[in-house]
Amino acid sequence: MKRIGLFGVTGYTGRELRRLLAMHPDIETTFATGSGHLDHELGLEREADAYLLALPHGIAARFADTLRGSWPNAVVIDLSGDLRLPSAESYRTWYGTEHAAPALLGHVPYGLTEINRKQLGGAKLISNPGCYATSVLLPSLPLLREQLVSPNGIIVDSKSGASGAGRAAREALLFCEVDEDLKAYSPGHQHRHVGEIEAVVQQHAGCEISLTFCPHLLPVKRGILSSLYFRSETPPEQLVAALRSTYAGEPFVRIVEKPPRLQDVVYTNECHISVHAGASGNVIVFSALDNLVKGAAGQAIQNLNLALGLPEKSGLPVSLG
Repeated sequence: MKRIGLFGVTGYTGRELRRLLAMHPDIETTFATGSGHLDHELGLEREADAYLLALPHGIAARFADTLRGSWPNAVVIDLSGDLRLPSAESYRTWYGTEHAAPALLGHVPYGLTEINRKQLGGAKLISNPGCYATSVLLPSLPLLREQLVSPNGIIVDSKSGASGAGRAAREALLFCEVDEDLKAYSPGHQHRHVGEIEAVVQQHAGCEISLTFCPHLLPVKRGILSSLYFRSETPPEQLVAALRSTYAGEPFVRIVEKPPRLQDVVYTNECHISVHAGASGNVIVFSALDNLVKGAAGQAIQNLNLALGLPEKSGLPVSLG
């Protein structure tokens, strides 16, 4: 059994990690810290085979750096945004603050498992992707890499369940504010995941993109449905073929015919993708996933399995369909 230390068990992602780890046949959670600073500090002194950091950005990087120094043979996976960007300058741009461990940036494997698997096997420090970024990158990277869609004029409309906003008490997230409503936030080029998406596309597809991104808050607990609009003269069936080729044999990515629904993917580690013709010269691509599983805790465990040499699917739920 591999010993796991979990930092930040009281948030939605931390709770999801605890739930999934409890079902993992090869892992034992030996300690979990709550929300107190002292509790986290004491966790730094406890030895484990791997540590999962479900801590806020601005805090997680220092803990990752300290754990790497104290326990160099252990695996550390950061689920915050602290290690996703390539430089301190880009971090400052998107997060509005100085980075706590800038020497780490640009050297940490990005944990989009299906795209970056070779770098994740045996890695000691991994940056887990954001939930919106996962829903955008899985369908778009293969198409951009093969130049089947234009990198210009990309529009992404994403809708997420309320758990994506975190567990902190805020008026905008009260039941009476969210229920029976739908609202957009951080539209255009504001959301932090935009910088992450652009950086990963640059690295893995070798191009710069022009992206307009608009997230929405859905009155449901969990799940993300993203609608991606591309300029493309390529027939949709060719795009489908490219996606099927890229994800052939992947246990958690499914290319489906009809637009995916949240109920197809919630509580699973799957991402479902479909492609549809738009107006002349345009194409629509849909993706759906659970923001707390494939968009956070499940993907972290998928990466953890690779880093520890365990079967990649261990402890991870799939759909029954």
